[in-house]
Amino acid sequence: MTRFAPLFALSAALTTGCFFTEEETAFIEADDVRLELPESIAAREGGQVRGTLHIGVQYTADQVNRWVTVIVEHCARVIAYLDDVQPTSRDGDTRVYGPYDDNDGRDLAWLVRVETLEDGSNYEVYVGNRGAKGQDAMDLLMRGDLHKEESERSGGFTMDFDVVEKYREMKGPDADMSVIGGVVDVTFKRDVETEEKVIDLDFKAVSFEYLGYLDDDVLFSDDKYTYTRDAKGGGTFDLTLYGEWDDYGWSGPEQEKASVQAAWDGDGNGRARGSILEVEGVGDMKHGDLFLDECQGTDGFLTWRALNEPYALEAPGYNFGDPETCVIPASALDGL
Repeated sequence: MTRFAPLFALSAALTTGCFFTEEETAFIEADDVRLELPESIAAREGGQVRGTLHIGVQYTADQVNRWVTVIVEHCARVIAYLDDVQPTSRDGDTRVYGPYDDNDGRDLAWLVRVETLEDGSNYEVYVGNRGAKGQDAMDLLMRGDLHKEESERSGGFTMDFDVVEKYREMKGPDADMSVIGGVVDVTFKRDVETEEKVIDLDFKAVSFEYLGYLDDDVLFSDDKYTYTRDAKGGGTFDLTLYGEWDDYGWSGPEQEKASVQAAWDGDGNGRARGSILEVEGVGDMKHGDLFLDECQGTDGFLTWRALNEPYALEAPGYNFGDPETCVIPASALDGL
C-alpha cells in the first residue's frame, strides 16, 4: 500500500506573471492551481501510527505541485522577463514574444503568444533548442486561458509531457521519475477572498516510470484527479492510476487500478478510502480486490484503520482502532 504515496508528480503552482507593455495581460497565479493540505497531513516523527493513505495523499500533492511547478515556473520566469518588453511581432490580435534564448544557460529557447480578452487572456508557450529562429522550430509546451470577474478567477492549461521529455532540461528535481508521454488538462476555479477552489487534473494517457526503489515500475493514468478546498480549509482529493502493487508480495507484474478518496476539515481531521482493483479481468492480486479505510485526528495520527480480509489475515495487527472515532463521516467520500 505504500505505492499510494508516489502517485503523480503532477499539479501546477505558478508564480505571478503579467506583461506590462501598453497591453497588460493577466496570467495564472500560484494559488490558482496549488494543492494545499492541512498541516496534520504532513510528514512527522513519533511512535504513533500514520496512515498509508494519508501519507499517499500528502506525497501525491507535494509531487504534483513540485513536478508541474518546476516546468510552469520556467514559463512564468520567461513571462516575467517580458515585463516592459514590446512584442517581437503581432499575428492579428495575438502578440508574439520571442524566440528568446533561456537566461539560465540551459539549451532552451522560448516563445510566448498572448491574446488579451475582455476578462483575461489566452496564451501559448513554446519551447525549443537554444538558437531557435522561429515557432516552426519549436514545440507547444502549454496552452491555456485565464478569466477574472471580481474576486473569482478561472481557467487552466494543457501541458504536453512528450515535449517535457523531449527537452529534458525542463524536468523537475525528482531523479526517481521519468515521464514517458501523454498530456494533462488542468482547470481551476478560485475565489481570491475566501480561497475556495476546485482543481481538476485530467490525465490523457499519461505514463510515468519510477526508477530505483520502485523497481522501474511504470504507472499509467487516463483519469481525472479532483481537488477541492472550502473557505475553512477543509477539502477533498480524489485520484486514480494503474500500477504494480507488489510491496507485500500480494501482486505480480500486471497492473491494477488503484484509487484514493480523501476528505478533511479545517482542523485537520481526515478520512480516506483506498482500493486496488482488477479491471476487466486484468490483474494478478493474490486475494482479489483490496480495500483500505483510515481515519486520522488533528495531530495527523491514525485513530482507525481497516484492511479487508484475507489481506488483513496476512498482516496481523494491521487493523486497529474504532470507526466511531472518525470525525469525518463516510458520506464525505461518497461523492468523490
